[in-house]
Amino acid sequence: MVVEIRKQRVAVIGSGMAGLTTAMLLNSDREGRYAVTVFESDDNPSLDSASTCVKDSVTGHVSRVDVPMRAFAGGYYDNLRAMYNYLGVRYHAQRFLFCFSRIPTEDALVVDERIHFVHSSGNHRIPPIRPPKLSTFEYVLETAYLLLWYSYFSLCCHLVLPLPRRLHAAGESFGEYVRRIHIPDYFLSNYLLPLMSSVATCSHQELLGFPASDLTEYKRKTAGAQHYVVSEGVQNVQSKLSKGLDLRLGVRVVAVEPSAHGVRLRLQIVKGLSDTVTLEAVVDRVVLAVSPAVVAAIFKPLRDELSRVPTKEVTVIVHTEEPVCSSPSIDASTRSLRAEVIYFRTSHSRNPHTESRHVQASNVLVTTCPAQPVDPTKIVQTSTFTRVLRTPESRHLCDKIFGPFAKQDGSAQIEGRASWKNGDGGVWLAGGWCWDGMVLLEGCVISAMRIAHQFGVEVPWESSGR
Repeated sequence: MVVEIRKQRVAVIGSGMAGLTTAMLLNSDREGRYAVTVFESDDNPSLDSASTCVKDSVTGHVSRVDVPMRAFAGGYYDNLRAMYNYLGVRYHAQRFLFCFSRIPTEDALVVDERIHFVHSSGNHRIPPIRPPKLSTFEYVLETAYLLLWYSYFSLCCHLVLPLPRRLHAAGESFGEYVRRIHIPDYFLSNYLLPLMSSVATCSHQELLGFPASDLTEYKRKTAGAQHYVVSEGVQNVQSKLSKGLDLRLGVRVVAVEPSAHGVRLRLQIVKGLSDTVTLEAVVDRVVLAVSPAVVAAIFKPLRDELSRVPTKEVTVIVHTEEPVCSSPSIDASTRSLRAEVIYFRTSHSRNPHTESRHVQASNVLVTTCPAQPVDPTKIVQTSTFTRVLRTPESRHLCDKIFGPFAKQDGSAQIEGRASWKNGDGGVWLAGGWCWDGMVLLEGCVISAMRIAHQFGVEVPWESSGR
């Protein structure tokens, strides 16, 4: 007699990288133990929902522009690359030219905006390109200065570990770390913070508040590494991850309540312009693959704790307005090197931050964290994202919820426990913020893999030989 075993009903809330990866892994369980449903409040899966198609005004070619930018560096994104290889997602090496400039302000000594250095990713262009408006003497002096301090900072990331918690109450912040190793303000404010705050899409002050270990580990693992982009855009990743999934779009989960008989979900479905239908469903397990703010709003056990995890809204604009400091010499180098240009324009205002302008092959620009208004007539699309920030305190909280993690800074294991730990009551959390590192796509994949392990599901790219 064959006894049919009832499948465990699993609801995954959120269809970003973490949600889709988790759902794909559980749905492909060899023993077929899980019936997975993905709920997404938007009308499209969120991983690629903000990307857009643009037409080149010169060639007429229509191409897909990933919004936000999805480039990734070798060394840090080992699990993301392994998953892409397993799924058959094609990606290719991409060279970048990073052009650093300062935006003039009324009380600054800078009277015009000019590029003060052009850095090539992976140092593929040696010697560096001399920026326009920079004399030979200024160029040599700036290059020598950067070589000295960049080498020193890189060496410190390998040899001078951030202070562990046994020596520092909350763990050392990045601001405390750079002061301890005596990084000069000019290098910090004009190069290091602009580059790293663009990776983390936050202001300089917010980045200085990050755990030092986040930045030193990222620098160690990406030093000299190649950058990659998905050849057919993130839409290809989304289609491969969501293949065969039960994906419910336009369904908002407004409450997640563990009970003795499973996890109760309260759902809202919008029909028409104003008609909202509220439903309830009971499942065996739930994965919340959303931001801490959303988790706090719908999951009462973490309302107080996750309200202390900082977030911010990030604006990304796709437009056709030319960069202020573009030049024929850089354009020529871009073509000869087959590189893409990213302008890092730093505003040294009361809250210094860096705007990133990425020039696409289709001759449109993707500007993240705009420091100055963009001509409204040149805007193709404006999107807003929630960025989860890091602090030593929020790192400590996440360690207690998800830990223990291996600490590259030598921190001792966290004492005590949070009022709730991942998996309690049949509820799990996934996302780029659910690990001990920079809030990037690698964290999304790792958090999904950990959930798969806890569910007893094999992660196929771990055994396929990376």
